[in-house]
Amino acid sequence: MPPQPVPQQEYARVVLIIVLLFFLYASPDQGPPPGFPTARDYAAERIAVSRRSLDILNITKWQDFSPKGPDSSKHEAPRYLNLTGFREEDDYAWERLEAFKKRSSEYSDEARGKWRVADGGENGLMPDVYENVTGIVAGRWVRHTADINGEPRKRFMNLTEIAPETDWAFRGEEYWIRNITGNEGKLMLRLDEKQAEEIGSVEDLPLSPVNAVRSAVATITIQDETSYGDGWEMRVHGLHWPKQGVMLFTTTSDKFHGIYGLPHLTPSREHYLSSQKLLNRTLEKAIEGMENAIWADPGNPFTSSPDNQGDATMPVPHCELVVYVQVYPLKVDLASGTGRLDPANIVHQIEQEIRFPNGAPIPEAPKLQMSTVMFSPDCGFVIESKGPPDFSPGDGEHLFGMKQELFLHDIQSWLHVFALVIFAQIMLLKIQSKEASTPSTIGRVSLYTVAIMLMADALLFSSLSLLSATAPNLFPAALLTSFTALMSVALGVRFVGAIYQVQEPERRERIRTQQPPTAPPARPNATSTPAPIITAAGADTSPRPINIPIIIPSDQDTDAEIAENTTTAAAPLLPTTNTPATTTQTPPRSSSSFGAIYVKFILGLTLLLFISLSSTSWPTPLRTFYVNTLSFIYLSIWLPQIRRNVIRNCRKALLWKFIIGQSILRLSPFAYFYLKEDNILFAETDWKAFCVLAGWVWVQIWVLVAQEIMGPRWGLPKNWYEEGWDYHPILREDNVEAGGLPIGLVQIPGSPTLERTRTSEELGRKKRDGGVRSVDCAICMQVLEVPVVGAGEDSSANAGGVTGMLARRLYMVTPCRHVFHSACLEGWMRFRLQCPICRENLPPL
Repeated sequence: MPPQPVPQQEYARVVLIIVLLFFLYASPDQGPPPGFPTARDYAAERIAVSRRSLDILNITKWQDFSPKGPDSSKHEAPRYLNLTGFREEDDYAWERLEAFKKRSSEYSDEARGKWRVADGGENGLMPDVYENVTGIVAGRWVRHTADINGEPRKRFMNLTEIAPETDWAFRGEEYWIRNITGNEGKLMLRLDEKQAEEIGSVEDLPLSPVNAVRSAVATITIQDETSYGDGWEMRVHGLHWPKQGVMLFTTTSDKFHGIYGLPHLTPSREHYLSSQKLLNRTLEKAIEGMENAIWADPGNPFTSSPDNQGDATMPVPHCELVVYVQVYPLKVDLASGTGRLDPANIVHQIEQEIRFPNGAPIPEAPKLQMSTVMFSPDCGFVIESKGPPDFSPGDGEHLFGMKQELFLHDIQSWLHVFALVIFAQIMLLKIQSKEASTPSTIGRVSLYTVAIMLMADALLFSSLSLLSATAPNLFPAALLTSFTALMSVALGVRFVGAIYQVQEPERRERIRTQQPPTAPPARPNATSTPAPIITAAGADTSPRPINIPIIIPSDQDTDAEIAENTTTAAAPLLPTTNTPATTTQTPPRSSSSFGAIYVKFILGLTLLLFISLSSTSWPTPLRTFYVNTLSFIYLSIWLPQIRRNVIRNCRKALLWKFIIGQSILRLSPFAYFYLKEDNILFAETDWKAFCVLAGWVWVQIWVLVAQEIMGPRWGLPKNWYEEGWDYHPILREDNVEAGGLPIGLVQIPGSPTLERTRTSEELGRKKRDGGVRSVDCAICMQVLEVPVVGAGEDSSANAGGVTGMLARRLYMVTPCRHVFHSACLEGWMRFRLQCPICRENLPPL
């Protein structure tokens, strides 16, 4: 066969793509429009401003920044710094600085009140804190308004005067971001001291070892009822005094040079001297790095939005923050140690074992606890962590968390547990696939029930694959769990493919019945007399049969054979004088192939993944509603199976171990995130939502139980489904003429069968005793006792109720009036939908 030429439209499309790529790569970089500075110009201006700010830090002294406050003396003039944001004309809310320092001191005093050793010296609190606080803490925050009398002072900030060299995206204060307007919310701190510089002792400064300081970086996430997604996230830079457990951070931008004025915000002179010395060193290195990377990275190294490249050219104004953090002393159980550790140095040994594990016998590592006070000098709000002394421990204990090494170990442990859960799901699915291995048993299973499980496993595989590729510290555990999810997806695709293939004839038949009947086209000849067939006896003008009935087993797909036999029967066996005109009929619309369904599945999964990722930026109520709704839909896995049982009139399609096991295993992740407070995602617990989800699954299981015991259509209106064959009918003696009794239970007077049944052996087996008759089951060849309602008796009184219904479940009657044990016929129908005696087709269970 010669190759087909490519259409001209394809050539045109290829040429168009090549031309577009050529113009894309060949066009020169136009840069910014005329009159607008480049990114390098912004970087050069920022370097110059940073140099001037560093010089101001070097020449200033302690208390050179003393703004006017409510408690300031009238005889003492306020002092300001010539730094952006620290000037008096900038009109920042520095009158609340004293309240911020006072509140910070109160939080430190409250923590130092526990800075003691318990009586006895055996158990209790150690007078030490973690020196390296790299980790995550989370809790609640509240707004602090104790220092405000009446309405806050109205301020007039002009960004053009504050930072004239910057082209802001917008200037209106009402459009500033990170403005916390709520009264309460969630707070999370992610601290990082991996690459910290430290000053332990300085020769020219009278510093004690307790005033040793190091640099630190933190990422703060603040959420209130008005925020979107996870709230406002910002990156702050600052200092950490590890021996005292005190940290001080600030944001830095073009309208607030916070890092350069940070020493003037410290609580004491000792803190000022140590921080000034360290910042002189670190800021000098940072400015040199900016000068060296002016062509490669023109951004601000101290930006509070490291992922926002717009800060380099067109920054967005936002509320600045000054953050004070106090680390709480550790709660170490010395009794759990082996006695070979030095109690005076046990905290240092715990930290060494956490960072560099070598199997040392240390007590259980305590959790991190911190308190914090945050002050916004430009937006004027003060917020604090919720806890003592103003709140009881039951309302909040400030911020709790764990060190990063422990947090990563916790995530890895839970990923391993999750991998075991998925592996258990795989084993249950394998058992169910083995049980449903015939067309009859596979036809009972709902395609959508297994498809929901498959989509959840595929979404989990995609998420864990992304996690293993982006988180090197979690790579082994995430890769193991993702591989387990991949095995579950592979087994699920195989099972779904088998279900789809077996149920394909059913879908085609349903599509065929939904199509309106079409009349055959008229023949071209005028007469409607069929063409005679010339035979040896003459011309035969009798009509020829067009359709020949074909009897086939019901568990074989023979649509192609039917079409072929029909075509063969329609063709004349002998030459005719007038060949009838061939009529072309439109074939029935076929259902989609499994490949098309698979493509739709992938597209739907991708859409769901993108929607779920975008939901992280939605408002909290909307995102909570989305998560709960998606969880409810996912946990409705047994609802399609209930519907399938009603349609097929099937009492049981799945193993109970599969139903109960899958329900428990798929509910376990929801139990972890909805009920465990310190979960790895720091998600808020919601036991009410979990009770609703678990109750919904429990209701579905009980419906499946009721369908097996009382029938799949019990209690449903008859107009909701098509009538099917009842394999457990009520048998009556007075229904003999209507064929109500099965073959073998009917006794015809005067027949040889009746005389033969009067023999001693047959009389013992086919007896009538209290409305019960006995007959042999043709499958197991054992005696089957069948309850029969006597003539003239009320069937509702004798065979109704739960007892009569359970008695009817012991036997099954086929449409061809043969009776068998229920277990025997159900086992037979797993392999063939034909009567074991007469081979008549049987309706599916």
